Amino acid sequence: MTQAEALVQKTYYKQVAGEEYHQFPVSRLGNLLADSLKIGEGEEDDIRFAQGEVYYHHQDLEAAVFKWEQVQGELHGWAVKNIGDAHYDSGWMEEAKSKYLSVKTEDSVLRSETALQLLSIYAEEKDQAKVYEYLELALDIDPDYPGVSDLARTIYEDYKDWNKAVDLAVKEGARTNDLSWYRHLHGYITSGYTASFSPEYFDLPAKDLAEKDHRLFQDFMGALTTVYRGTDQFIYWVAAMNGIFASIELTRRPDWEQMAALHHDVYLDLTNGVFMESEMEPVMPELLRHWEMLSDGQNAVLAVAAQAAWEEIYPEKESVLTSPLDEETEHASLAVEEMLRLLESMASWVEAEELDPSGTTEPLREDLAAIPGLSTMMDQRDGLTFDRVKWLEAIRTDSDRAERTAAELARAAKRLLDRLEAQQRSVENSLEQDIQFYEEMLSRFKGLRNTLTDTLSEKQQSIVGTYQKMKQMQKEQFESNVPSLIKASEDVLEDEEKPVKNLHEDLNAAMNTRLRAFVDDELFPIFRRSLQGWLKNTEQELQESQLYLDENNESLNSMIGEEKMQLQLDFALLEDWRRDLTRMINRTELPEENIMGRLEPKQIMLRNVGKFFGEMQQSKSFLLQQYKRLLENDDFQDTAESLSYKLFFEFDLFEKAIRADVDSAFTDVILHIEQVMEEYETALAETRTELQRLHEHPEYFYDPLKIFSMRHRQCERLIGQDRQAYS
Repeated sequence: MTQAEALVQKTYYKQVAGEEYHQFPVSRLGNLLADSLKIGEGEEDDIRFAQGEVYYHHQDLEAAVFKWEQVQGELHGWAVKNIGDAHYDSGWMEEAKSKYLSVKTEDSVLRSETALQLLSIYAEEKDQAKVYEYLELALDIDPDYPGVSDLARTIYEDYKDWNKAVDLAVKEGARTNDLSWYRHLHGYITSGYTASFSPEYFDLPAKDLAEKDHRLFQDFMGALTTVYRGTDQFIYWVAAMNGIFASIELTRRPDWEQMAALHHDVYLDLTNGVFMESEMEPVMPELLRHWEMLSDGQNAVLAVAAQAAWEEIYPEKESVLTSPLDEETEHASLAVEEMLRLLESMASWVEAEELDPSGTTEPLREDLAAIPGLSTMMDQRDGLTFDRVKWLEAIRTDSDRAERTAAELARAAKRLLDRLEAQQRSVENSLEQDIQFYEEMLSRFKGLRNTLTDTLSEKQQSIVGTYQKMKQMQKEQFESNVPSLIKASEDVLEDEEKPVKNLHEDLNAAMNTRLRAFVDDELFPIFRRSLQGWLKNTEQELQESQLYLDENNESLNSMIGEEKMQLQLDFALLEDWRRDLTRMINRTELPEENIMGRLEPKQIMLRNVGKFFGEMQQSKSFLLQQYKRLLENDDFQDTAESLSYKLFFEFDLFEKAIRADVDSAFTDVILHIEQVMEEYETALAETRTELQRLHEHPEYFYDPLKIFSMRHRQCERLIGQDRQAYS
């Protein structure tokens, strides 16, 4: 054991006491200290340090600390650190930290131990920032210090800090050449902890693995492909993958089968219609070359056919052909399998693009239904009812069937491609027609809205005006009759039996009675019939407007192709009006009016004379004469107007409600039109944008078709050049 190891384990005392005193070092160390002090050998620091270790192991921490506090010289730093250990064991964390932090040394072992002890304290205190601080310090001091890198991995995993865990695995794998770190890294990748890393980050570990562990390298590449597949980093990963394989000396051998299959899968990913030609083109040539170089047997046939198809469809691009395809060999069963993959890619793309299935995938299903075993393939792509493995196995064992099936699938795929191209050519015309349709409909909607706005104004004026005129006629009728009815009450004065003192009140009562009788028996019956006629006429006016709306509903919905327009006036308002008017006409009555109580001097005098002079004949004659003169001379116009206001008060309020109800009935219809207009304006803007995008970026549609054509050509090559023309 080295001295450093002994200091770490606190067994330095064994070196000081000697081997024969390992079991009982206390007395031996005591004697050595006494002798040293006696003869002045200057070894007291070593002995006291050793004594502190012995006391520490015997749990006499106080004695241990006492001894270590006296140590100077080279062991002083270790003594301070050990005092910190004693405080730590005693649970005195602040004192322990203070001691550890006071250690000043260049000794890497002591620095590592002190950093690890501080890390332990902060871990107990759940201070992650401090744990990281001292963990990184320990790694900086000596990453090879026993257990430090493994401790770092454990801490990062416990904290679920996968970025640091991944970074540690990459650095330690490269630094130590220990494959266990790459196995940890592979685990992080398969667990999905590396998604935030750019593909280029894994370039060096992949190249390192390719040299050190062939099998782990292939698993590593497959796991990273799974991580980046379907993300916006996928193209960058393919570029990184190309760079990795370009750095490896590739020779055809069976143990590259996994990587050949991986390249096949990536090829299918790049040609499934998701990527544009401009995205695919930079990475495809090298991918195809590596695929062919890694392949053996059928994989090599597929790779060469793909290279040939690339050369044919993209003659202006970088050449990739490495070896010719053996066209004398039958590859029909292989073509069947690839053609199925192509058809599924095309069907998925059609669905994602929301293209019309009636002109694309539905005819494809009809084509496939004629092929035994494929009738449900398009509907059950997940294999629930279509046992692809079993079906393909049967195809492989029957070369004639394989050849017929491959030809039928090739024809079906070609027809689908032709239909897609034709459909796209019609898309532009369809968009232009849609724009014209939306513009025409918006023009019609605007015209209808303007017409209804004018109609609203007209109907309000007509309906409210008619009601107002009718009500005014009744008011005038009432007000014109009030004076004569009041004056007719003069007959009360002819009754000589009536006492004079009550004459004032009797006259007032007679006036109110005649007025109320007029309202109940003559005025309101006529008013009621007038209101009923007004309601009937109003209903006819609204029905005329609804008839106009119905015609527009039918016409516009016919143009739209669905029951979009629901322009309907609310006729419930008529029933509300009928109910309210009936209630008002039945409930309203002329209020009792103190007609004779008007505070005019003449009236006050007459009332008081009657009270003061009583039944004196002379006074009575005088009063009667004065009352008659009053009735004859007063026009009672103010009384008529006052009573008219009270009698027709609710009918005046109703007039305002009519205006608001008519406005609401038409406004709801206008709002419905404006809502539909807003939908069509949005659709028009979106369609214009789509047409502009189509004009500016035709590649969004045609690139996938061109790429599908390349895969179709690959499959054609698998069944021979002489079979590439299909009817």
